[in-house]
Amino acid sequence: MSSAQRVTELLREDILSGFFRPGSRLTELVLLERYGVSRVPVREALRALAGEGFVELRPNAGARVAQVPLDDVADLFTVRSVVEGLTAARCARRVQAGVDVVPALRGIVERGSLEGDPAEGARLTAEFHDELARASGSPSLTVVLKQVSERIRWAYTTSVPQSADRAWAEHARIVDAIAAGDAEKAEREMQDHLAVARRSFTG
Repeated sequence: MSSAQRVTELLREDILSGFFRPGSRLTELVLLERYGVSRVPVREALRALAGEGFVELRPNAGARVAQVPLDDVADLFTVRSVVEGLTAARCARRVQAGVDVVPALRGIVERGSLEGDPAEGARLTAEFHDELARASGSPSLTVVLKQVSERIRWAYTTSVPQSADRAWAEHARIVDAIAAGDAEKAEREMQDHLAVARRSFTG
């Protein structure tokens, strides 16, 4: 991985976690010190994240973290509900076929249930959904979910108080359905989970 790619990933995570809040300036000096690199990787990372919509580059005004596109969140939840329902069902079918995807998922749920730090809890939630996508065995679904989930996580981190206990209980029910090889129930539990998450955001 090049220095520019490493800085891009680190800065993206800092934006998604809320370390750099929407509207905050991203000065080269701060980024150089934080990531321990030269100006070139920082500038390449800023351009890359501007292309993804996380950073705004303004002539003679430098770089700022973009505002979260809140108007898009309802549509993103619709896409995510369909795609993640499919991933949960695929995971259950893989269990039926003898592929054991459950231990990794249960491990994340256990860590998340015990986590008291909201930022780390949000990171573990993202890890849980990423692991579900990976365990589904579908590279295409994984790519789609990464893009959608990042933006929803960004909106939640910066805009909505989290109900961690509820969310992790719902994650546990999804894993139980997968462990039972029940594709229909796994899909339904996932869609119910996302419906509750959507209501907490959109009202």
